[in-house]
Amino acid sequence: MPSEPPTPRRPRLRPPRPPQRWRDAGHRLAGRRGPRFARRHLLPWAGVLLVTGAGAGVGFALAPGASTYVGPLQTEVRVRPSLTPGVEVDLPPVGKVTFDTHRAPIVVTAGIESVDVDAAARLVRSPQQLLALELTAADTVRAATVRAAAHSLACGFGGALLAAVVVFRGRRRTLQTGASLLVVVLAAGAGTWATFDPAALRQPRFTGLLSRAPYLVSSTQDALERLESYRSGLSDIVRSVSTLYAAAANLPVLGGGPGAGLGPDVVTVLHVSDLHLNPLGYDLTDNLVEQFGVQAVVDTGDTTTLGSQAEAGFLGRIGSLDVPYLWVRGNHDSADTQAQVAAQGAVVLDQGSTAQVAGLVFAGQGDPVFTPDGEGQQATGSAEDVQEAANEVLREGVERWRAAHPDDPVDVALVHDPSGLDPLLGRVPLVLAGHLHKRSVTLDASGTRIMVEGTTGGAGITSAGLDRLADGEPLPLSATLLYFGPGAAPGDPARLLAYDEVTVGGLGLAEVNLQRTVLTDEDRPALTVPAPATPSTGTGTGTGAPTTSAAGG
Repeated sequence: MPSEPPTPRRPRLRPPRPPQRWRDAGHRLAGRRGPRFARRHLLPWAGVLLVTGAGAGVGFALAPGASTYVGPLQTEVRVRPSLTPGVEVDLPPVGKVTFDTHRAPIVVTAGIESVDVDAAARLVRSPQQLLALELTAADTVRAATVRAAAHSLACGFGGALLAAVVVFRGRRRTLQTGASLLVVVLAAGAGTWATFDPAALRQPRFTGLLSRAPYLVSSTQDALERLESYRSGLSDIVRSVSTLYAAAANLPVLGGGPGAGLGPDVVTVLHVSDLHLNPLGYDLTDNLVEQFGVQAVVDTGDTTTLGSQAEAGFLGRIGSLDVPYLWVRGNHDSADTQAQVAAQGAVVLDQGSTAQVAGLVFAGQGDPVFTPDGEGQQATGSAEDVQEAANEVLREGVERWRAAHPDDPVDVALVHDPSGLDPLLGRVPLVLAGHLHKRSVTLDASGTRIMVEGTTGGAGITSAGLDRLADGEPLPLSATLLYFGPGAAPGDPARLLAYDEVTVGGLGLAEVNLQRTVLTDEDRPALTVPAPATPSTGTGTGTGAPTTSAAGG
């Protein structure tokens, strides 16, 4: 049979091919994906942004500020990028004021360069000048801010473009660098404008000696009304600072003639005591250490209130100080508190131990009793005997040091409770104490000076401190700056040249007072150890003649 012819195949349908230009575009798009796209486009732009940031950062850092006079204060205003935006006013030595005015990464800072003390004194005395200051201060600061911003922008763009020319050596990348910075600046400016809150200017945050002043000067309606005006708030700040500088200008100087300075051999020690968990006490300490060049801090105890483990977090501020911190235990501080203070790097003195810090020799004794419910009363009777026994241990420590170092005697003895000090009289030139929440300075006939600090924490978290606060009469924060010079002769203890008593008016911190006392040679009599009293013979009592101490002079 004849074979059947094969069945013809049906042709396959092919999709229509896109035009050649579409295919070419697809190939180009595919070539941009993956590492090749990153190398050709992302990395170059990352380099542009890196160079822009580095160059502009250097430019902003080197940008000069804008100087202007705000009343008697010559200030310098700067505008620069920052991760902590806002407005900062640095007012040495009284602290810093910050305002959370916006969210964009730009900070405006103003610092005092110099003070016309005569003009400050006139401003404080003249209501007319205070009114003029209130009318002009805001406009003056605003104009200086605009000038400072212009300086920063010019230096920032100059730094970025210069960095681009050095790195890329080409016009294209240099223009891209300038464009990138322009976009960032416009975005930051728009963010500042959009998030700016004028009401924040009436909500300042104070640190240092200023703390919350002058906005908590009083609770009167007049004071509250003044807070509604930024102009009056700014003039209040300037007036407060002018008052402080005018008062400070009248402090006596250390040395023989006008303008005499401290000198290279003078050691500055800050004495604090009885912080009682008040963080403002550490704010005050931080500020005084920074502004007065303090070389050592002495804390005579009652740093806590109950001596509990829960209070340990408060002691972390000790480790943040950049100077040696000497500490003795108070009656509100437990043995655990003492261990925690030592863990912060402080020099803990107890059982008559000694330490040589900043060229001075300190000896210390912790309080022999732990009475966290006490309120700083003067010890009497058997309580005073307990303190005197503890001071006998301290005396032995002083004598051990003197025997081992005959040419370098103990300069300062540290205790908490100033009771029962007879064993120390005539053996050390200076005893520092606290406990009583009231400042006092006494020069004993033996030549030993006893300086009792008030309360650097305003009695803090104690029943007495809280009662005074509730009554509207809080205890002031107090601290003392001590200035020591070399001994009059080799082998003599260091001489206390002067001391500044710093007082900040209560927890409202509405007033700052600094009073200086300069000592003369007549104020530093030779040390003499009192002779023990002779037993009564039935016809009277008598004492032998005093003997000169080995610590001498």
